[in-house]
Amino acid sequence: MQKGESVLIHSGSGGVGQAAINICLHAGCTVYTTVGTQEKRDFIKKQFPQLTDRNIGNSRDTSFEQLIMSETNGRGVDIVLNSLAEEKLQASVRCLAQGGRFLEIGKFDLDSNNRLGMKMFLKETSFHGVMLDKVFSSSPKIKKMLYDLVKEGISSGVVRPLNRTVFPSTEVEQAFRYMAAGKHTGKVLVQFRPEEERKVVIPALWLMQVHPRYFCNPNYTYIIAGGLGGFGLELADWLVLRGARKLVLSSHTGVRTGYQSFRVRVWRSYGATVVISLADITTKSGVRDLLSGANSLGQVDAIFNLAVVLRDRLLENQTEADFVTSAGPKSLATHHLDVLSRQMCPHLRHFVVFSSVSCGRGNAGQTNYGMNNSVMERICEARVRNGLPGLAVQWGAVGDVGLLAEKEEEQPDIQIGGTLLQKVSSCLEVLDGFMKEPYPVVASMVVAEKHVGNGGSDNLTACIANLMGMSNITKFPKICEQFMSKFFCEIILCA
Repeated sequence: MQKGESVLIHSGSGGVGQAAINICLHAGCTVYTTVGTQEKRDFIKKQFPQLTDRNIGNSRDTSFEQLIMSETNGRGVDIVLNSLAEEKLQASVRCLAQGGRFLEIGKFDLDSNNRLGMKMFLKETSFHGVMLDKVFSSSPKIKKMLYDLVKEGISSGVVRPLNRTVFPSTEVEQAFRYMAAGKHTGKVLVQFRPEEERKVVIPALWLMQVHPRYFCNPNYTYIIAGGLGGFGLELADWLVLRGARKLVLSSHTGVRTGYQSFRVRVWRSYGATVVISLADITTKSGVRDLLSGANSLGQVDAIFNLAVVLRDRLLENQTEADFVTSAGPKSLATHHLDVLSRQMCPHLRHFVVFSSVSCGRGNAGQTNYGMNNSVMERICEARVRNGLPGLAVQWGAVGDVGLLAEKEEEQPDIQIGGTLLQKVSSCLEVLDGFMKEPYPVVASMVVAEKHVGNGGSDNLTACIANLMGMSNITKFPKICEQFMSKFFCEIILCA
């Protein structure tokens, strides 16, 4: 930047805008800026007397383009410091003069990969994406250069304290809402402790309330039985995002779909080691092979059992084979995992099995499924009594992925056992809290609203009448009440 050049600085009343205006004016540049309200326009003129209405445009539309071209006689400006997006970015590009430089500090268009247009470069212009976060990982030479620039700026008075709005630490939400409204000038700060009187002081301990989150150790191994199913893939992704770098996904069929293969490739691109185990977890030898392979990668930190095989039929149509098949990945596998993990995984931190509300609430046609879930829950209770990790989660109907995902598209308000479909993102958020609880059995479901049948209402008469099939009692309310009164008297006398 040279003395005498012209600069367009968007959002001049913000913290970055004010700092940039200070620097440019000190360097002897002609400055143009934009603001969004009349209050901010008045603030700019008061803060920087060198700027008049002829130097200030509107950041809410593209009218600043006409202002720039008019004030520069159609030449444009040498430098644009841009934080606006979409059509306002395009208008800012058109404000560049021959050989101009465009500095993009906003990320909306960059993240959206929006088109720029090559025509701008016919004027020998240049476009620079400025990523401040890259400074933290830059070379010591770059950091030293920035340090010297800031130090020199403070000494010369170019770098000055900015206007600021300060919120106490108890009003963090209000601070973000205030900033999001876009009505502030300068910086929005949250003060966590008062300024000390002495320059050098050991700060006192400051306690705060926090919400702990579940994190994985990248050196440990995490086992997911049924890891290639819909919920299993989401759980594996959640673990990787929480730091897991060694995954063992158990599946009796292996990778069968392109989507499963895609997810595995994504995790491996993050640096995770993903092993697909075909060991038969319904047998003791298969579970031993599974745990042995996992231990070869690193200490096993958590075991999740999501495996399931459904054999849904009404009880009179169930067979012994149905119960055996349903028990395999559920109660049998959990039993083997429990017994062998006590010997082979002495440092196990979590033992989690996915149960169902069909165990706690019941569901027609799922007798064997509910029974096997109940067995898994009893195993977890026994583990907790023995001082070992154990957690069984009774899930309601899960949407997005899995067995009910297709039905959800056809019938968004589908109800299963009195519960609505729960989003997978919600399930994982709830699981985060469950894994820090001491209880062996927990439940998560979205309970459907109870709808009163025809003729039902809040009063007892209407409810009893509805149960007896008397759907329309509104025509003769007095007669119905007398009948009900006599009816209950007879019941009491009989009792």
